[in-house]
Amino acid sequence: MRITGLISEQVAKQPVEVNYTWYDKAKGIIQWNFMNTSSTARSFILLRGIEENRKVSEIYAFGNAFYPLYYKNFHVNFATKPEPLANISPETNSAPLAVINNSDSILLVAFLYTLSGGTKYSVLEGGWKGIEPGGIKVVDAEFAATKNFEIKYDKKQCALYNEESNSDYPCPENPFTVKSALMNVNNSIKPLFNDTISILRSENCRKKIENFMQSNNLNDYYDALQCLLDQYL
Repeated sequence: MRITGLISEQVAKQPVEVNYTWYDKAKGIIQWNFMNTSSTARSFILLRGIEENRKVSEIYAFGNAFYPLYYKNFHVNFATKPEPLANISPETNSAPLAVINNSDSILLVAFLYTLSGGTKYSVLEGGWKGIEPGGIKVVDAEFAATKNFEIKYDKKQCALYNEESNSDYPCPENPFTVKSALMNVNNSIKPLFNDTISILRSENCRKKIENFMQSNNLNDYYDALQCLLDQYL
């Protein structure tokens, strides 16, 4: 299975336009170029797949394939809220990760891009040697909340990254916990691997639930329920 995402143009006509150019075709490195044509800030994720023989396969969100390694080894953090990115240079630009809630209420991780109105942003992506992107699409992401998450990831992505990059990067603890923005998208894009992402229930909520279980009191019930609603909604 070929997976891109190691650390000529097609254009999507949307408020945020995206195209790609070859940064170093011999090494399989492309440059993604984003332009927010609207007057307001917009947050989004990038979907793309591999195009071979006029067919596109493995469409998934940029950053979803190897995010545990990005987080552990390349100083890529999780955003706690959407903030406009500074377009310094394609070589140094690096978007944060975020937890994405798709239209089927499935949680996944991807790079989160936020651009102020009328601004541009470019970033590099490796792993495209001998292949080209297809199925390119920008999907708007709406901020829902900032939550604490537990992420249990499929370890296969560690082995695949090191195999494709001829490296030996370690992965983080499994599972690991992180504080992240939760972003809603109106798209049924699925995670590439079988990761399990869950919102952590606070210690305070746990105690409120225990109080209700012991007392069976209606006021304790409403107290616990309100705590859970504040955590999950």
